[in-house]
Amino acid sequence: MKGLLGKLSAIFLLCLLWIAPVWATEDVEALKAQIELLKRQMVEMQAAMQAQIEALQKKLEEVQAKQAVAPAPKKANVVLSKPGIQWKLYGRVKADFNYDTAKFKYYNDFLGAVANRVTNPDYQNDSTNFNPRDTRFGFWATYKEDQWLIKGRFEIDFYGDNNGNNLIPRMRLAYADILNTNTNTSLRIGQDWIPVAQLNPSTVDFGILSAAGNLWWRVPQITLRQKAFNNFEFLASLMKHRRTDTASEDRMPWVLARIAYTGGILGGKNMIAIGGGYRHADYGSANSENTDRYLVVGEWKFAFLENKVIFKGEAWWGKGVGRDFLRYDLDMAQDGSPAEAYGGWVDVTWKFAPRWSLTVGAGFDNPNDSDMPAIEAMNERQFTKNTQYYANVWYKLTNPLSLGFEVVHVETERYDVTDTGNRFTFSMKYDF
Repeated sequence: MKGLLGKLSAIFLLCLLWIAPVWATEDVEALKAQIELLKRQMVEMQAAMQAQIEALQKKLEEVQAKQAVAPAPKKANVVLSKPGIQWKLYGRVKADFNYDTAKFKYYNDFLGAVANRVTNPDYQNDSTNFNPRDTRFGFWATYKEDQWLIKGRFEIDFYGDNNGNNLIPRMRLAYADILNTNTNTSLRIGQDWIPVAQLNPSTVDFGILSAAGNLWWRVPQITLRQKAFNNFEFLASLMKHRRTDTASEDRMPWVLARIAYTGGILGGKNMIAIGGGYRHADYGSANSENTDRYLVVGEWKFAFLENKVIFKGEAWWGKGVGRDFLRYDLDMAQDGSPAEAYGGWVDVTWKFAPRWSLTVGAGFDNPNDSDMPAIEAMNERQFTKNTQYYANVWYKLTNPLSLGFEVVHVETERYDVTDTGNRFTFSMKYDF
């Protein structure tokens, strides 16, 4: 605007210079008429220019307004779950490199018992194994509505049947959990870890003391939990493997119960628990006879030195405790009655540096000798006592990547014969 007014002023001065000679010849009235004409022309010119400026300004504002409200490019919507559901993927890649000084049966990729020298004369044959099967993948999801919190979980690994390197994924976990946040009552339905003997030893080996004192498995179940008095949890459950043969007389599930006490007078997250179960069933077919089966188990976990030292373990006794607890062929005596056994395990983990941890422990499974068959008739899963001693160290190379090394010594007793073997394992795992 200032530039425009300057130009108008210059034009006005030129006009005055143009009419200056006229003042000498024209009379006063004529000069006044000319000045008035020039004034009108100046006003008209200013009005025309102002109109043009306003029109340009209005057009500029319209263009800017259109640019401001122009819709953003649409993004493709990828729907991965229903509205309101929160979920997370997780898993790990793990490879174990084993050197064994003897044959371990029946599990091959993870430890069980040393092979029976009577039926396997070359039981001391050493071997190596490169095993990536403990690679896992899973997800969990949650949904909240009023006082109800719904949880779901699914997880797979690569154990199970396979052909060569075409490893078949195996379902580990698949359950839904319904929690009432007002009453602290939850109901879990699906396949989960067994609801009693919930602790597991800290071994590098996938078998976590299989056939050596640790009761574990993942079994379909219906489990009700009730938290009360701040520190107690009461549990009741029905648990049973899925049916694999319609001719089987296997009907009644395990009926299980557990009481756990956490914190309180124990301090922190220290825990003690006692649980047990009963089942009247048999795994035979046609005219098989059901038998009474029992289990009693205690659990404990304590932390010391600001959680740098963890001490945990289990002890159990039972009759007819078999495949639902990964004790295949150890639950029945020769006369058809339930076989008696007891066992347990303990270990201590010491986190002695920010990236280092050390664990030492042992476990044993001790069936009643009189319930087991003669050594010549024992299969590779049967024994009169099986013990494992282990020590391992983990080093966290980065936050998700860890390197581990473990030594396990196995002693398998079959009456007066004791077969021994060692497993040396180097392991790498990447958690995500």
